Amino acid sequence: AVSARSAQPRGQSPPSAQIIAGEVIVGMKNGYSAKTLDLPTGASIKRNSPQLARLNAVVLRVPAGQETDFARRMRGRGGVKFAELNYRVEPAIVPDDTFWAQQYGPAHIQAPAAWDITTGSAGVIVAVIDSGIDASHPEFAGRVLPGYDFVEGDSLPQDECGHGTHVSGIIAAAGNNSQGIAGLAWNVQIMPVRVLKATCTGTLSDVAEALVWAVERGARVINLSLGTSGASTLLENGSFYAYTHGAAIFAAAGNNGSSPVFYPARYAWVMAVGATDQSDVRASYSNTGTALDLMAPGSGVYSTTPLGPFYYEGIFGTTEEYGALSGTSMAAAHASGAAALLASLSQFDSPDEIYQALLSTALDLDVAGRDDNTGFGLIQLGGALAFSPSIAATPTPSPPATSYDLADSRTCGNLIQYNWRDATAGSTVPVLGNDGYATIALPFSFGYGDQVYAAVTISANGYMTFGGVGSVPDNFLIPSIAEPNNFLAPFWDDLNPAAGGSIFQATVGSAPDREFVVEWQQVPRNGIGGSALTFEAILFEGTGGILFQYAALGGEGADGSSATIGVEYRDGSAGQEYAYNRVGAVQVQQAVLFTPYPTGSVPPSDGCSTYTRHVDTGGGVFEAGPFCLSLSDGALQHPAMLQIALINTAPPMPAAFLDLHHYADITMRYSPAPPLSLVPTAYVCYRYTSDDVLKAGGHPENLFIAVYDADTTSWEQLLTSVDTGQGIILALGPHFSMYGIATFPAPRGLPVTGSPLAPGAMLTLMVCAGLSALLQLVRHSWQIRE
Repeated sequence: AVSARSAQPRGQSPPSAQIIAGEVIVGMKNGYSAKTLDLPTGASIKRNSPQLARLNAVVLRVPAGQETDFARRMRGRGGVKFAELNYRVEPAIVPDDTFWAQQYGPAHIQAPAAWDITTGSAGVIVAVIDSGIDASHPEFAGRVLPGYDFVEGDSLPQDECGHGTHVSGIIAAAGNNSQGIAGLAWNVQIMPVRVLKATCTGTLSDVAEALVWAVERGARVINLSLGTSGASTLLENGSFYAYTHGAAIFAAAGNNGSSPVFYPARYAWVMAVGATDQSDVRASYSNTGTALDLMAPGSGVYSTTPLGPFYYEGIFGTTEEYGALSGTSMAAAHASGAAALLASLSQFDSPDEIYQALLSTALDLDVAGRDDNTGFGLIQLGGALAFSPSIAATPTPSPPATSYDLADSRTCGNLIQYNWRDATAGSTVPVLGNDGYATIALPFSFGYGDQVYAAVTISANGYMTFGGVGSVPDNFLIPSIAEPNNFLAPFWDDLNPAAGGSIFQATVGSAPDREFVVEWQQVPRNGIGGSALTFEAILFEGTGGILFQYAALGGEGADGSSATIGVEYRDGSAGQEYAYNRVGAVQVQQAVLFTPYPTGSVPPSDGCSTYTRHVDTGGGVFEAGPFCLSLSDGALQHPAMLQIALINTAPPMPAAFLDLHHYADITMRYSPAPPLSLVPTAYVCYRYTSDDVLKAGGHPENLFIAVYDADTTSWEQLLTSVDTGQGIILALGPHFSMYGIATFPAPRGLPVTGSPLAPGAMLTLMVCAGLSALLQLVRHSWQIRE
C-alpha cells in the first residue's frame, strides 16, 4: 500500500509556509556533532535534544529576519548535511459556528459493527502529537500514559489550546460509560505529546523530536492532526524513523481546499486523511492531490474539550468539556482511532498491514478507484477488521531471487584487489550543471535486481539509476522507499561537476566479457573548497557484478563521512549497504565488489575476513578472531546486522601509544530503519599473541583496547581488563566504531596499566566456563560499578 505512492520531491517551501523567527535547523553529517559545528558569528545552539540527536540535527538561534542568510551560510560549512528554516505547523482546524449535539462520525465509518469485534486493547499505545491533553477529563480516566511537553520542556503536556483534547476524544474517549461521547478505541492507552503552544501553533522541529520520542516509547499509532505547506528534510526523516520503527502514522491533509496535501501527510509512509461531512461528501476545505489516501468524518465533529478555559473556547466559541470542531484534524483522528482498533488484533501487527486494510476496504466516494479528490474513499471499519493481510489486494512482494554479496579489498583481499580502469579515453557523459544527470544506452543488456536493463541514468551526485531519479543530492540509507530507487552508489553525496572535473564513460574488452566503466574524474563536493574525488563504477557483462574503485579522494568529507555507498534494487525494498555517512569508509586504491548470487545460497565472500551475522534481541558472543564482541540480552530494540571487519589501516594513534596495528571496524545496521544513536551494552575483546605480549614489555596487563572517536577524530584508551588464562583482553565499548590494540612504549611499558579481571579463584572458574561465562561476569561487575 505504501509503495503505491512515491516519495514527494524536496523543494522550496511555498510562500504560504510561515517561518519561525530567529531559528534555523541544521542537519549534520555522520562524524559531526553540535560541539564540532563551525557557527558563524551571531548563531548559537538553541536546542540539541536526544530526539534531535537521533536525526543528527540541532536548532540554531540566529538574528530574526536573517534566517535565510544564516541557513545559506551554514550549508557551506564543514560537517553540515542540510540547513533549512524552521516552519510553523498548525492544527488542521476550520472555524465552524454550527454546534452538533450528537456524533455522526463513528456510525459513518461502521464503528458500531467494529465494536462487536473489539473496542481496543490496553496493549496498544496511540501517541497524539498535538497541543497536549486535559488528563483530568473523565473520558480518559486511567488510560493517559506519561507524556512530554516539547513546548515547555517538561513532562506535563497540559492542553491550553483545546485541539489535542478534542482529537484525543475522537480517538479514544471511553464508550458505553453512561456519559459524554464514545471514542473509536475505548480501551487503548493515550500518549500525549505536546508540540502546539497555548495559541495552537508550533514548530516542525518539535514535531520531528516528538515522533522519535513517541515511537521509542512504544507508540503503535501516531496521530498528527497538524501540518504545514513547507517540505522539510528533518520532518521527512523524523516521520520515516517512526514508520520504520513500527508506527502507523495518520496526518491531516490540510484545509486550504486545494492541492497539494500538506506535510507530513504528503510523505509516502504517512496516511493522508481528508475530511467528509454528514452526507459523506468531501468537505470544501479539505485538500486534494496525488498524495491523498483516505477520507473520514471531519465537519461538525463533537468531542471532548478541556474542563477549564482554553484558546479555542475564545476563538471559535467551543464549549468546555464537550464541543464541536471541524477540519481534516478531526478526520485524521477518526483514521487513527480506526487504526488503533486494527492494531488491537494480532493479524495487524505492522503499519503496512493496517494501511492495506483501510485502503483496500474504503468506500469509494468519487470516480471508480483512487482519485485526487477523495483518495481511496471513506474508511469502513467493518470491512477493515475482516480484511486478511494474507490476501491483500497488494500482495507482499516475494524475496528477490538474487542477492548481492559484498567484498572489500581492505578486508577481502583474497577475493578482490584494486585494478583501476581508465575511462578518460572514452567519451564524456553529458551531465550538465550541479545536480545534473544524463540517460545513456548501455553497450550490453545488464541484469540487476531480477530485471534486465538497456539504459542507465548517470547522476552528478555519484550514483547511477536504472529507471530512477538522477538529481537527489541528499544521501540516505540503503534500502529506502524514498527516491532514488534501483541505483548503484559508488559515492552518493552532494557533488558538483559544474565546479570542476568531468564524468566519463568507456567500454572495455569484448563480448561476452565486456566492462562498462563510468568514471567521476576530479569532481568536487558541492561548496567544499579543495575537494576533488576520482572514483568509478564498473558493470561486468559476464558475471553481472558491480565494482566500485577509488583513485583519488581529496578534501573534507572525501572519506565517505557524508556519503552512501552500496546498491539498492526492487524499488527500494532490497539492497546491500557498504557505508552510510561513515568516517573512513573508503580510501585511495580501494575496491568494493558486489557480486550477484542466488538468495539463500552461500555468498561468494564467505571465506573473506569480514564477519557478518544477524543479531536478534537476545544478544550473544560473536567472534571474528582475534576480535570478538558481546551484546547483553535485550540490548537491541530491533534485530540488526552485525559486521566485524578486520582492517589493515586506520587513522594514526597518539604518539603516547605504541600502536600494534591490529584493527577491527565494528558496525551495526538496522535496515531499513536508521541506526540507533544510543549504542547497547557491548564488550569488545581481543585474543592477544605472544608477539603482542613481547611488545607490551612481557606484561599482557599493559595491553589495552582503544576506540576511534569520530567526533574528535582521535583515539581514546579504554579501561581494559585481562584474563591471562584465556589470553583475552576486553573493554566496554562506548559506540560502534574502529577499535585498535595498543600498549605504551618503554619506559612506560614497565608499569602495569591494565587490571586483572577477578581474583584467582574466580578466574579459574571462568577459564573452565569459557568465554561466554567470562563476559557475563565482567558485564555484571560493570553494572555493579555503575
